[in-house]
Amino acid sequence: MACASNDRGQLVFPQYTLALNTDLQNNLDKSFEVCEYALYLQTKYSVYVVMAYSLSYSKSILVLAFISDKIRRGETEYISTKVISELLNIPKPTLSVIFKNLIRAGILESKEGINGGVRFAKNAEQITLLDILTAIENQKPLFQTSFDLNVKSKRPDDLKNALTIALNTVENEMKTALSRTTLKDILDAE
Repeated sequence: MACASNDRGQLVFPQYTLALNTDLQNNLDKSFEVCEYALYLQTKYSVYVVMAYSLSYSKSILVLAFISDKIRRGETEYISTKVISELLNIPKPTLSVIFKNLIRAGILESKEGINGGVRFAKNAEQITLLDILTAIENQKPLFQTSFDLNVKSKRPDDLKNALTIALNTVENEMKTALSRTTLKDILDAE
């Protein structure tokens, strides 16, 4: 998700705009530090916004697609962690945590032994991207906010509340979209 500041002192998110007051806009650090997984915004009021979903979410979707393709081709019923780790270049400890979460959520099931590994516990059309997100991120909010305001007045408090409402709205819209997209939709994409 990208964020930018326009010439009217507004933070612009896809399909969402949050107006900032002039005083706050004048004190914004003009450079937004945008990483692949985090967005940091700092002002003189020490307001920080961090987008916090981990890379494990994206890796989980790719792992599930890989498992689906192997099973769909009839190559195997269960796929070993070692094979997935080597072919997708995901460290075994990371993959173990992903599998543990997906198994706990009822998306995958596992079998131990020489022909063991993981496989789907549900059909791909029954698994939404929101199901995967919930399994991996455990209901953690996308936006972590910390408000350490040194000023005590109505305007910064109003801004803080408006920011929280805006970010919660953006996250809820994203989750609604994820709930409408199944793993099968991803698998059928070309």
